Amino acid sequence: MSMTEQNLIPAPNQHRAIAKPDPAAVAAGEREKSRIQAAYFMAFQNPRNVEESRIRILQACKRPVFAEKAEYKKPVGGTTIKGPSIRLAELALREWGNVTTETQTVYEDDNVRRVKVFCTDLETNAMFAKEITLSKTVERKNITGREKIGERINSQGEVVFIVRATDDELNTKEAALVSKVVRNEGLRLIPTDIIEEALEVARKTASDKTKEDPAAAKHKILDAFANIGIMPTDLEQYLGHPTDNIQPAELNDLRAIHAAIKDGEAKWSDYIEKPVTDANPAGTNAAAKTRAKAEALKNGLNQQNS
Repeated sequence: MSMTEQNLIPAPNQHRAIAKPDPAAVAAGEREKSRIQAAYFMAFQNPRNVEESRIRILQACKRPVFAEKAEYKKPVGGTTIKGPSIRLAELALREWGNVTTETQTVYEDDNVRRVKVFCTDLETNAMFAKEITLSKTVERKNITGREKIGERINSQGEVVFIVRATDDELNTKEAALVSKVVRNEGLRLIPTDIIEEALEVARKTASDKTKEDPAAAKHKILDAFANIGIMPTDLEQYLGHPTDNIQPAELNDLRAIHAAIKDGEAKWSDYIEKPVTDANPAGTNAAAKTRAKAEALKNGLNQQNS
């Protein structure tokens, strides 16, 4: 027997070391297990009443302030889509009851973080999940004191810099993406007819409030846009006419746009035409295209209201 083989044979009184589990990991696992069991137990003890949940959702949509934030609108692929906003989704899931939303970081390095979002109905065991990937960068026009990663030209023809995100910026970015996933996946746990009914109630509530005092409703939406850096002149470019002539249907449209921008669904630049540049001399005048778009939108809204 060679010396190498002899070294591989343990001595008679030599015992192999057994890896001991980390007490903190064991405690965390038991704590998570207890939390999940308690959630299912409470759901079993307090099953939801579908009709009561529906009524609570509809009652919330009768509150004017909430109704104005219940729907979003954003451009996608040359058209626009509307749907329940993140705020409506959060309320609907809360009032539906016995639903949990959880996040789990599944991977992280210096450049990306991957987070999995779970939405679970504790009564039916139905679960929807989606994984999101966050790049640890943000775009800024001023890079003073920041670590520059790259740069690009935005839709306005301006140079924006890609910089390393701070912890706060990354957390804000993650929260926004998680909220969208919770909205999209969580609402799949609630019957679609209830959500559609809630949207109809919210639209009627907002419309009735506008009819009570059109001037106050106009000033409120103008102030709301101003708070996010979009001035009345910008809205006039989108509408194609002065804000003094704004119509109730257009107010509803602007509310949905504001909700989308506020929730991070879209940017204001997504709603307006890009300016004509020398690189595209054959392009149509941006203002004319915007007016045509606004006129078509107004006609469509008027037909819906007639």
